Amino acid sequence: MEREAMNDMEQLADHYFPSGNWHMVEGKGGMNNTTMFIDHASQRYVLRRYETHREPDKVRYEHEVLFMLPKVLTDLAIPKPVRDQHGDTIYVTEATPQRGEEGGRLAALFHYMDGSNPELVTDEQLFQFGRTAGRLSAALAQIDIDLHPVYPPYYRLGQSYPLCSPGRLEAFCANPPEDFAGIRETLNRIGERLGEQLVRIARLASLPHQLIHGDLNASNMLQAEDGQITAILDFEFVTRDLRAMEPAVCLSDMLTSMEWSTGDERRCTAFLKGYASVVKLTEAEAVRLPLLILLRRMDVFMHFLSRYFEGIDQADVVISQAKRLDEGLNWYKQSGPLLKAVSRQIFGYEDTN
Repeated sequence: MEREAMNDMEQLADHYFPSGNWHMVEGKGGMNNTTMFIDHASQRYVLRRYETHREPDKVRYEHEVLFMLPKVLTDLAIPKPVRDQHGDTIYVTEATPQRGEEGGRLAALFHYMDGSNPELVTDEQLFQFGRTAGRLSAALAQIDIDLHPVYPPYYRLGQSYPLCSPGRLEAFCANPPEDFAGIRETLNRIGERLGEQLVRIARLASLPHQLIHGDLNASNMLQAEDGQITAILDFEFVTRDLRAMEPAVCLSDMLTSMEWSTGDERRCTAFLKGYASVVKLTEAEAVRLPLLILLRRMDVFMHFLSRYFEGIDQADVVISQAKRLDEGLNWYKQSGPLLKAVSRQIFGYEDTN
């Protein structure tokens, strides 16, 4: 970590532990946050600085869910925010104009949870992953909080990415800037097929809604030494969305290519069997899992394209995501029906096609 960033994290540690009697160890962060471990008074804590947004309401919503979830989810650990000397779980740093910051950054401290990230390779591991996702989904369905969710549902792409309006997206794909000359044909294909899928996505609003984690994967879970999943981490993107979006996000990460391989079928089947052992999706949800997986790919593409329009990311990031979306559109056409058949069977709906 750069010295400047380290200084910032040390100042945050001083805020939570003004006595200065603490020791810092660099943790494993990600694109969305910077993480450090803080040892103080024989206890370990996790200090997080949010990097993707500076809106306290988003973190406040996350923390409200974290305080309520243990009341209905008793067999899985989740992050527990720590209050500072003022009783707050969110700290806003002072803005640094010399770095071009108009507002301060958000930070929060959590109690440390021991464990390692699980491996999701064998059928048993994938079944357990699915069952864990189902248990979390069933628990989140019981939570009703007064705060309004800040993140819109996945299917409201226009609300999430106003810079990627249908018109601008169509124009970009039809006549991409010179930076994208190498994937002009790919973007042309995306533009030709997106309109039809956006119409389908708009119809998803009638499916059941509830709170979802929205980013459940191996890096956001912990397991004990015996391999049992014991904790779920990183609720940064928790929001009210389609219930079926939770398993769809998990499935999206399991697919290796646009071809429906025996490995894909094995992984998806094991995961869905685990999920279905706790939560039974409606038939309308079960048959739309392929479309929800495609929606996940579209969301990621529009996220990075918006960052390109804002001047945050370079063209190469968008090029990579455009290729993945192109593969996703091909997968949806060729392999989506095969996943649909598997899903119908697992959730107990006879395939009529």
